[in-house]
Amino acid sequence: MEAHIFAEDSKTTADKKELQLKEYYQGLFDIVSDLHDELSRFADANLHILSEEFGVSHSTEYLSSLEGAKQSPVGFDGMVKQGQDELSNTATEADVMVILLSAGVFDQVVQPQWSEIANSAKPGSIWCLSVAESSLDSIDVELLESKGCTVLTYPRVGVARIGADTRDQLLNIVEDRAEE
Repeated sequence: MEAHIFAEDSKTTADKKELQLKEYYQGLFDIVSDLHDELSRFADANLHILSEEFGVSHSTEYLSSLEGAKQSPVGFDGMVKQGQDELSNTATEADVMVILLSAGVFDQVVQPQWSEIANSAKPGSIWCLSVAESSLDSIDVELLESKGCTVLTYPRVGVARIGADTRDQLLNIVEDRAEE
């Protein structure tokens, strides 16, 4: 089973730069990191981190390597383009897709290509969308549901990336599916 999590970086970081991004980003990012660990118990979990500095990077990459490889920040537009490409590429193969983005990033990365993403999604896959209610209202989740996909939504309020109940529900569904 293959799982993909898309989340933004965190402004709260560790002092050491010799860490994988998963440990470098801290604060509320710990919720994302913990979810990645929990999903890894049942699936091959991949954490895609969107940032204006690096575009899309992965949790296992080291900050020191990324800083050495990049000449300058990619900026918001570069992050959006990379995020769109990465999301399109993973949606077709993902058994589990978790999108934990702020409204501004979701509205630029996900919403413009929602129909294509939903149409190319793996039938029967599990989706969890955590974003502001206005952004959730801008997409048609029935496109996924009509393909037999399980769709969980968390209307994000404030800084919480995902609610505890939604996270627990997601993990229960993934665990049940892994045991089938």
